[in-house]
Amino acid sequence: MPLDRIITYMHYYYILAHKGSHVYRHYAQLDPASADILHDVLLDRYDFVQVCEVPRSGVESDLLL
Repeated sequence: MPLDRIITYMHYYYILAHKGSHVYRHYAQLDPASADILHDVLLDRYDFVQVCEVPRSGVESDLLL
């Protein structure tokens, strides 16, 4: 499968993880299944987690992984 076809299935996600006084905020381009897995993994390590799909226009480029 060509790379450009794979990228079309990927969406932008806002990732927020909070534990104690530490807050981590990032954006990443993921496929929906990977976003679900990331959410589940982060839940085991942090007190509060959000992994939410966002439009490209909502991505803060300095926080993009």
